[in-house]
Amino acid sequence: MQLDIEELGPVRRRATIAVEAPRVDSAFSGAYNKIAQRVALPGFRRGRIPMSHLRKRYGRQVTADVTQDLLDQALRSLVQDEGLKILGRPEVDMEPAKQGTAFSAVFTFEIAPHIELLSPDTYSVEREKWTASDAVVDHEIEHLAERFSTLEPVEDRTTAQKGDTVVIDYRGEIDEVPFPGGTAQDAQLELGSGQFIPGFEDQLVGHDVGEEFAIDVSFPADYGAEELAGKAAVFHVTLKGLQTRVVPAIDEEFAQKIGFDDLAAFKARVKSDIEKQYDDRAAGEARKALRDEIGRHYDFEVPPILAESGMQDKKLELARAAREDGEDAEIDDDTLETHREEVLREARAELVLDQIGDEQSIEVSPREVSAYVEQLTRQMGQFAEQFRQMYRDPNRRAGLRRRMRQDKVLDFLLSQANVTTVEKDVPEHDHGDHDHDHAGHDHDHDHEHGDHAHDEAE
Repeated sequence: MQLDIEELGPVRRRATIAVEAPRVDSAFSGAYNKIAQRVALPGFRRGRIPMSHLRKRYGRQVTADVTQDLLDQALRSLVQDEGLKILGRPEVDMEPAKQGTAFSAVFTFEIAPHIELLSPDTYSVEREKWTASDAVVDHEIEHLAERFSTLEPVEDRTTAQKGDTVVIDYRGEIDEVPFPGGTAQDAQLELGSGQFIPGFEDQLVGHDVGEEFAIDVSFPADYGAEELAGKAAVFHVTLKGLQTRVVPAIDEEFAQKIGFDDLAAFKARVKSDIEKQYDDRAAGEARKALRDEIGRHYDFEVPPILAESGMQDKKLELARAAREDGEDAEIDDDTLETHREEVLREARAELVLDQIGDEQSIEVSPREVSAYVEQLTRQMGQFAEQFRQMYRDPNRRAGLRRRMRQDKVLDFLLSQANVTTVEKDVPEHDHGDHDHDHAGHDHDHDHEHGDHAHDEAE
């Protein structure tokens, strides 16, 4: 195979491929032999079909297969032998392969540029280091202890008050006619929780156990069940019992109950989890800041195919944000154009990170990708299977793998860049919405990786 590469610009190339006739003939012979071994024609034994019959019946298919195989070999040669990073799908100018004739094709394509890399100490970023105080840890432990609370009967009174969990029977009616879903027995309801429609819980306060009474309420105009929305209703209620929520004491016994040797070990784990949660978030913010720094420090030409795919991604992002804000999701060209420099900076940063990854042999294995997908899947709740199915798509998985690799490169650069550590205290009452696994298993908190329109020929 003869290969001639012509430079059309900083990131554009034209490659002319020539395959000599004997090699083309060999490819055709091999293709026909494969067909002859697997097909049967009436009147002929398998493997004994005359070539004239095979050409007549399968000539078009073999021509297409041989042509594609020769093109694939040429592309592999460009990538593996010439070391070109081809972006997107090349334009191809050629005639189909013919037996007895040399084959030629002209590929026109864009490549990732070779970049003169700056020293890592060019970059300066801040990275936060978080410390959780005793007060923060104690507040989190109190929050966690509530999950182990139990409901106990109220012994010293019979009148319902806010904060009680009441046990009730009720029957709802509209115009004296019961409606579906409006009846229950032994229902438990915490007064003040807001679980029922407005006014229902407030009217239970002050009634005694054993009392039967009626409550007048109105369903909100935007209530989910259209047949009830805005309607006035009467609920006939029997108050059957009062319960109060008892939170366990935070002591050695409680710590041991949930799997720790003692209370000190429990507190140390909670402190570590809180700080890790904030430090992981800070690591993500430091990576983003460094990525932005890289994009601002370079000014090489971005391959047009990456620039345009980046603009299309930005258009989708802007449209999605507009829909979420209830605005017009139609993004005009003028609005999109204001984001071009931002898109180009991001593209430059990604190309720089890819080249550093190549030079430093930084890789992400398929096993690492699978483990990360499973980690994210566990956080998706009822959408877990849908999420897992989404990442069975090879293209989406390749995008995730590339993003994970770039994060590894960013961590490598952060180990050498000018990083200023900023000590910070975890704010009180700002961490209770995050789950921790208190049975000895680590709980990871990571940002979700997006997909990127960067397709190198393999």
